[in-house]
Amino acid sequence: MLLGWPELLALLTSLAFGVVSAIVPIANAEAYVIASQVAAVAGPIPVAVGVGLGQSAGKLLLFVAVRRGRDFWFVRRHHRPERPVGPVRTRIRAFLARLLELVGTNHWGLPIVALAAVIGIPPLYAVALVAGASRMRALWFWLVVATGRVTRFVLVALGVAWLPFW
Repeated sequence: MLLGWPELLALLTSLAFGVVSAIVPIANAEAYVIASQVAAVAGPIPVAVGVGLGQSAGKLLLFVAVRRGRDFWFVRRHHRPERPVGPVRTRIRAFLARLLELVGTNHWGLPIVALAAVIGIPPLYAVALVAGASRMRALWFWLVVATGRVTRFVLVALGVAWLPFW
């Protein structure tokens, strides 16, 4: 099935936005997919696939930046004073810290990356950084993230596209 010019343009624009939103957390990919479907800019599949592949490419850039650039000034750990937190937030932080520790293991690494890519828990941004510091293979990381993100955004786009039929 060949794409027409509007679908190809939507795919490429979504791909570019996906890369930006993967690196700059304030650019929300879900909001972009929802807005594109509400505005009926293009069909759900080109937008969702474009954003998903763009996000996976951006996360791979973060992965490689950590893997190759541990000595860069913007990757180094900066000390920030801790603020007091409540017991619920403390338990959530401990749970997320444990998940991120498991990213570096052979048995749990890819399933946690898949969970982060599809559901968002733990945050994929943090998982990409931790995975880059681990021994995880870049190809497997990218494949799992691409599959998870495309799945996530197809579900979001189709959900919004099907709202008028409910």
